Amino acid sequence: MAPTTDVNVVYTETTAVSSSSISNSKDDCLADLILNNLTECEKEQTARASSYQYLVASADPAQAPSSDVRDRHAKATIERYLAVERKLNKNSTVEEWTTNAENRLKKTLEYRLTNNVDDIRLCFGTHTAESSVHAYLREGLVKRFANKASLIRGFSKEGHALFQNFPRADTSWDEEFYIKGNIYMLEKALACTETRTGGKKDKVIVLYDYNSYAMKNTPPTMLVKRLLYNLRDHYPERLEQVFVVDAPFIFRAFWAVVKHFIDPITKGLVQFVSGEEEKKLVLGSIISEDEASPWMFQGGKVVDEVDVNKFFYDTPFDHMYEDKGNGAA
Repeated sequence: MAPTTDVNVVYTETTAVSSSSISNSKDDCLADLILNNLTECEKEQTARASSYQYLVASADPAQAPSSDVRDRHAKATIERYLAVERKLNKNSTVEEWTTNAENRLKKTLEYRLTNNVDDIRLCFGTHTAESSVHAYLREGLVKRFANKASLIRGFSKEGHALFQNFPRADTSWDEEFYIKGNIYMLEKALACTETRTGGKKDKVIVLYDYNSYAMKNTPPTMLVKRLLYNLRDHYPERLEQVFVVDAPFIFRAFWAVVKHFIDPITKGLVQFVSGEEEKKLVLGSIISEDEASPWMFQGGKVVDEVDVNKFFYDTPFDHMYEDKGNGAA
């Protein structure tokens, strides 16, 4: 099956950068300091990491963004690292924040190159020439999610994409595509948020549906640890909230282990939600019925099954499965 074309990606010089990124003049100055220490190649990589629309535009000479646009997106990424430093190291100096943020950013740029993150984002599109790497990634990703263990489906009332996970679907784990699959879904969710909000929001909401969960659905601890460390180190300030829904008692033992691998910032975003009353109160306050599935709360109207091939091949990377005009049936 031929990859889809992201026909709805149109980049302009006025594409917004989230207001949660560069927050005040002092932070802007710190971001400028780090930006000025980067090579031209590193600035480009940093901007691409910040924005899927920038990534697509930069691959097309006809849409090539200006250096000012590049730097604006790069600074948005830099500010996320500075934000983490401020939160975790409140007693450090400004110089220490800046040095640590720059070092962490450069490690992320290396990580993204080593793990082909941009290829993962583009492998189902037609923005770049076809390659054996893209074909390999497509095959692995479709196989990984044939069981629909994860999906990007729906938005919050504020426009954050919903990254939905169904642990009961997994009983075996391929290490490479367990990691690459999570990268794909998170990057897709971020791209959907960006497109939905015109770049005004830059985070996603993650939900885990633990209905029908059993011990056989528990992934290897070291694999989960690797995933959580990757998220901590390379996706700072990208999560709005994390909801663990209807977690059974047997999950508590697993949680008691993995929670030690979660950084304090992310841990503060995790909320356990159980029972119809609590789900309606908590999830219903941020997700409309039209965007919610019944497992989220009673009254959720999203009930259709997802066709995995259409999800990957017929839906542009930065659009939801049900979006009108996205090529999906």
